[in-house]
Order: sequence, then structure tokens, then C-alpha cells
Amino acid sequence: MRRHLVAFILWAVLAAFLQAPVDAKQPSLNIPTKKHVLKNGMTVLVSEMPSSPIVAIYALVKTGSATEGKYLGTGISHFLEHMLFKGTAKRGVGQISQEIQAMGGTINAATSFDYTIYTMAVPYDKFEQAMDIMADMLMNSKFDADEIEKEREVVFGEMRMHNDRPERVLSHLTQDTVYLQHPYRLPIIGFEELLRPLRREDFLDYYKTHYVPGNIVFAVAGRIDGKAALPKIAEAFQDFQRQRYQPRNLVQEPQQVGPRRAEKEYSTELTRMSMAYSGVGMLHEDMVPLDILAMILGQGASSRLYQSVYKRQGLVRSVSASNFTPVDRGTFEIECVLDDSQVDKALEAVKAEVSLLQKGGVAPKELEKAKRQVLSQFLLAFQTAGSVASHTAYDEAFTGDFGFSGKYIDAVNAVTPRDIQRVAKQYLVGSRESIVILRPRKPAVEEKSGGSVSQAGDVEMITLDNGLKVLLRENHAFPIVSIQLSMGAGFLQEPPELNGLADLTARLWTKSTKSLTSSQLSETVESHGISLWSYSGRNSMGIAMQVLNQDTEFGMDLLRDFIQNPGFREEDFLKTKEEMLTAVNQRDDSVVQQTLKTLREVLFEKHPFRFDPLGTSESLANIQMPDPQRFLSRFLSPKNMVIAVYGDINKQDVLRMVADRMAGLRGEDVALEKVAEAPPSAIRTKAMVMEKEQAMVAVAFQGPDLYSPDRYKVSLLSSILGSSFSGRMFTQIRDEGGQAYALGGDYIGARDMGMVYFYVLTDPGSAEEVRQKLTGLIDEIRAVPVPDQELADMKAYLKGSFLMGLQTDQQLSFVTTMDELNGLGYNYYQSYDQKIDEITPADIQRLAQTYLDWEKSAVVVTMPKPAEALAKP
Repeated sequence: MRRHLVAFILWAVLAAFLQAPVDAKQPSLNIPTKKHVLKNGMTVLVSEMPSSPIVAIYALVKTGSATEGKYLGTGISHFLEHMLFKGTAKRGVGQISQEIQAMGGTINAATSFDYTIYTMAVPYDKFEQAMDIMADMLMNSKFDADEIEKEREVVFGEMRMHNDRPERVLSHLTQDTVYLQHPYRLPIIGFEELLRPLRREDFLDYYKTHYVPGNIVFAVAGRIDGKAALPKIAEAFQDFQRQRYQPRNLVQEPQQVGPRRAEKEYSTELTRMSMAYSGVGMLHEDMVPLDILAMILGQGASSRLYQSVYKRQGLVRSVSASNFTPVDRGTFEIECVLDDSQVDKALEAVKAEVSLLQKGGVAPKELEKAKRQVLSQFLLAFQTAGSVASHTAYDEAFTGDFGFSGKYIDAVNAVTPRDIQRVAKQYLVGSRESIVILRPRKPAVEEKSGGSVSQAGDVEMITLDNGLKVLLRENHAFPIVSIQLSMGAGFLQEPPELNGLADLTARLWTKSTKSLTSSQLSETVESHGISLWSYSGRNSMGIAMQVLNQDTEFGMDLLRDFIQNPGFREEDFLKTKEEMLTAVNQRDDSVVQQTLKTLREVLFEKHPFRFDPLGTSESLANIQMPDPQRFLSRFLSPKNMVIAVYGDINKQDVLRMVADRMAGLRGEDVALEKVAEAPPSAIRTKAMVMEKEQAMVAVAFQGPDLYSPDRYKVSLLSSILGSSFSGRMFTQIRDEGGQAYALGGDYIGARDMGMVYFYVLTDPGSAEEVRQKLTGLIDEIRAVPVPDQELADMKAYLKGSFLMGLQTDQQLSFVTTMDELNGLGYNYYQSYDQKIDEITPADIQRLAQTYLDWEKSAVVVTMPKPAEALAKP
């Protein structure tokens, strides 16, 4: 199922399965959930997860862009999502995020067609403080008139950002074509001309009408005692009085009776096409068969459309299928990215594949594979406290049963081949079809510029005789096993003329083996419900997979095959190069990615930091068939590798598995190249022009390497300035100035060098003022010590964020293998809090003076039209 808010992948099921008792547990999961309705009518859900280090607090308000009534099309639901962070009667502007940050937590929100959801995740001992903030936001938001005007400009910036993203433009065009009457036809963010006239009274009216107890589901999940938590929740909301609220009563979309077509030109090099069919809502009996039909047609490398239209015929750059099932009637959608010249052939090929399924149906084996995938996805979706809170809140809000998602597996298992064939014949027909195409603008006008054992908590490391290091961790909370292989490599090790080779090698690595073609491998992996991926970063390359516990041995066999018998077949090589060229084109369409790519090129003239992992069309053309195999062989030595197996395992059994399968692996020490480059002797600047609506200002400085004692200090420094949560840039440029929707800053490190960068996406008319503000902020942190409280708050935020990045076995396995691989030690992560706590205001000022030197910087400004001037700071 595709949801418009990817962060909340919410499973829904059939109305026939609505009979779960209030205290039912999620199937196959030990996550007991209790439901309680407060006196004021607000529903509260508490899910106990004792092994979680955090607690997630989610408040789902049953109002979204489709339920805006007289404000329809303004995006007022989304605007209120922004305003609830802008202060209450007792908390000033910026204080909400600052308090959460000081707890070491995170706070966020999202708006959909049918709901708005507010989310917090904090260390479990901060539950009461965080709950007080959430209650204050929901009940007492201030809606200051000045802040409304600032935030209005921020939202307009977000609208421009949507207009600069082709996938968003295609989505909006598709919705507008499929829906003629239902509010789903309107963008969630609304229209500028409708939002601009709204006044404070309008926002208060909507807030008081929709943000009422009976319209809210309050879900808590994580390390919490339900019995103790419920009275505290009731006390926090005791002043929230029961009120009337607007019932959901929307104009329903009439059944489509004939084909539709819409086309639009856009500044891009690739065509994007959607074949959308009028579908069903979340409670319709055909929702589950359509979900599985989408899996069979276009989800995964063994799916029919991928194998036929992409792989065999080569008509598209990518193809996928999805079933969007909101509360009301949704859409079944097939999306392609392709060359414009192939549109007609691709349409014909997709329809032919659909017709083949309609006539011949699906084999039981193919259907069982799809069901296995669903089971795996379902379990993987429940690993974090936040995912549990979001699932239970959504299910309760729109079905009245917080355990609704748990029955999805039962519904899937009940689907038969006849069901799949029936829904394909009923829904994927011309009378329900809308073809939407986003074509490149013509003419194109875009400018492109056996050994020792040691312990670290419950992680154990064993070094085998051949030098291979194995990390093991038992965690029986979920029937899942995470397998991670990391080795020293990455794009900093590739020849300049073959930029993109590391990424290409990683992508090819898991395409096939000598015994399995890519089709056979995809079929095998997806039949077991395995989540498999490879990666290449700056310093490393690797393979990761998550398997059900019953498939641990199979996963280890698969990993051995990748290491000892990689396939690197020519057909996969050619297809993967096409995929990367598509990604290069998409990168070059993005204001953010293109500006940051140029920023690196300006800052570094010698170091491979100047390269982009994807490479360029020219460098990719230089890569020939033998190159990926040679690149992998250069680094594939047990002395250059770390394997981690974490999850529902027996350590000794898994150690035997690894030792047996890797015993024959031999190799020498691998010397990884290091490059030194002096910082610029004077500021380097560059102005760019792109055919977009936004402007972007970016600045970068060379930074310390991964081994420097300054590493975490510079990370903290960059967060104080550039945290998109509540850094100084966020406060002064976004919150106070209303001059940016997106901004940020970060430190990234390699074995030999590092980089610190900051960026702001803004309105073209504000670009120069934003650049000056950014200059002033950097000058200020160089000149004035950071106040103790600000430093303490940011330390808490970083520590909380780091902790949340270790919630799952997969996350922990990646961190620990990387640290061990880089020579820091697999238990290095355990010293993170101490290293952050030791940083002083004097450290921050010293580092700012050392690293944030304007005479050693690079500045890039991207404008929709030529910049008049680019003055030095």
C-alpha cells in the first residue's frame, strides 16, 4: 500500500476483521496495548515495549486537507501543523522544540488528506515532561499574529519546493485528474492564493472546531507502564473539555466511466508517467487483493513489470505499482520514469502485461511469495516505538480498533489466485484509467554547471583465524535477524575518471551470483520475505539484510554466495548503469543536490570529497564491464571486513554458521588510500542558475577527520548553528524571519578529512539577506562563547538523536561494524554521551575560530535568474 506520508506506512484491513478485544495483542508480536477513553471523549492508547530505550507520544487529529470544509484548498490543516510549534500561553516561540531538545528527544508532525499527526520521541524517563508539552500544544496554542505572517512565508517556500520536485508535480497532476469532486483532488499543502487571505480568526476557528478531545487519538508506545501512565495522561488533559466537532461528511467521488489523460511540460530531462485506476478505500473488501496485485505487478525486482517492461524490453528507467487506500476511494497506480521517446511503447507494454495477468491469472507460488513479502514488511514495520504508536493511532482513528493492522496478515492469507485475477479484470480497465504524463519542457533551457573475545554490553566480538571480525548480539524481542557486512572501500577510493564506480559496484553486488541470475535471485529473496540491500559510502561498502529468524541459515548462505561467488553479469551491468544515469539526471534536477554537489567541487580541488557518489554521465560512460569486479576484489579481504549478526539468534549457533561459511576466505591487509589537501587560501565563490522557483545559499569549510578529537565537537558546533530542529539558523532565519522552509547544516567525516556545511532554501528575493544572516551567525559563534543552557540543550538533543538511531538491531549493527572497521572499536558508540558531555563553550568558540574561517570557505548561491552580485562575507 502506498501512503502519501512515507514516514507513516499505515496498514489497513477489511471491515470483516473488526472484532478484536480492547486488550488484544498485536499478532506475532509481544506488544500489549490498552485502550482508555477519557471523560472528555479523547481516546488514549498505551503500548508497552519494555526493551525500548525511548517512549513515543503520538497525537492523531482526525482532520486533514480533505476535511477543511469552508477552508477547502487553503491548506489550513497543514498550516496549523506548523503553528502548533510556534508557542502557547506559557511557552514562547521556539521554546517547545528547545524543551524537547533539552530532553534529548525529537518532535515532528505531518499532514495527510485525512489526518494530522504530531509526534514526539524522548528517553523513557522524560515521558511526563514531553506529555505536558504535547498537551499544551493541543489545548493552548497561541496563534500570535506576527508568527502567523512569518510562518505563512515559510509555507509559501514549502510550496515552491513542491513545485521544484517533479515527483510532487506528477502526484498533484494525477490527483487532479483522477478526482473531479472529492477533496483528494487538492494538494495537501493548499494553494497560495487561497491561504494568503486567511487571518488569525480563521486559524483559531479551525483550531477550536477540529482540535477537540473527541477528534483526537493519543497513542503512547515504548518503555512505559500502562497502569501508571493512564492517570498521568488523564491529569494532563483534565482541562481539555468535551466539545462538539465537525463530522466527516465529504462529497464522494462518482465512479469514473471513461478514460482520462493529462499532460504537462516541466523542467526535467526525463519523463514521468502515471497510469492511475479508480480504486477503493481502506474498508473495501477488495483492498487486500489490490494490495497484493500491486506487489505482483510492480514491487520488487522479481515483479512482472520490472522483469518485462524494465529488464527485458528496456522501455523504462524505473517502474512500480502501488495501491493507495485512504479513508475514501483511492487509486491503483503504475508509475514509470522513462525517456520521452518511449512513452507510447511503454504504455503498450504495461497494458500487455496487465492483460496477460487478467487472462492467465497468477500461479499459487507467485501469490505465496507476495504473501511472504507482506509478512516480512509487517514485522519490520513494528520495530520502533514510533511505528507502533502511529499504527495503533491510525487504526483506532479510522476503524475503531487499534489492533486493526494486526489482522492484515489474516486478510492477506485469505486471498486466492481467483481474487487477484478478478480485481485485475474489474479495476485495471479503460473506463477507470487516467494516464498522466510529465514531459520535459521543449526546448530545454536548463543550465548545468577463532581468536580473542571481548564484550561490549550484549555485543560480543570474535576474530576468526583468517582475520574476519564477527559481532554477535542476541535480542529476542522480534522474530527478526539483521545481518550486516561492512568493508573498507567507498567512493573516496575510486579513480577520479571512474567516479561512480563504488556505487555501481555496490548496486551490482547484490544483483546476482555465479549460480543465480538476477531474476532467480530476486525470486528467491522475495519468496523468503527478505529485505536485502547493498550500499557504498565515503569510507565503506557493504551488504545488509533482514530475515525472519527461521531463515537465518539461508541468509548466511546468501551472504557467502555474494562474497565468494559474485555474479557481475553484463546484462545487470548495463541496466545498473542506466539506473544510475537516471539518478544522475534526477540529482541534477534538484536545487539542493545540485547546489551541494557544486559546493563540494568548489571547496575541494584535489581530495575526492569533491566527487558525488553517483558520478557523472561522463565518468559512468568510462566504466567498463571488468571494472566493478576488479574494484570489489581489491577490497574483499577478511582482514578488511566486519560481519554482524544481531537479533533472534543463538550466538554459538550463528558463530558456527559464520565460521563454516567464511573459513575458506583468504586475503591480505588492504591499504586504503588517503589524500591531504590544504584549505583554500581565500574564499571561493560561485553563482549558479537553475530553472526552479527557489533560491539556495550554501557555505562549506574543511573539517576534521574521523579520528580527530575535534570530531564530535565540530558535530556539536554544526548542530548549534544548523540543526533543522532548533539551531540558530532555524531560529533566526526560519522562525523569526520566515525566510526559509528548509535549511540545515552538518559535519561529515572521512578517514583523512572532513567537511562542515550549511545551507538555506529561500525565496529569490530573500537570498542576499539570508546570506548576510548566515554570515552574521557564523561570525557571532566565532566571537561569543555559546551560553551554557544553549550548549546543554543541544548536547541533550544530539545524545537523544544518537540513541534513537540505535533502536533496531539493523541500526546498531551498522554503527558497530563501521566503528570497528574504522579502527575505533565496535563499542565506540558507548562513549558518545561522555564525549559530548565533555565539550565546553570554550571548545566551541575555539573550533569555530579554527574551522569556520571565511578566508578558507566555499560559498555557492543558486538562483532562478542570474544573481546580480555575490559579495564576500
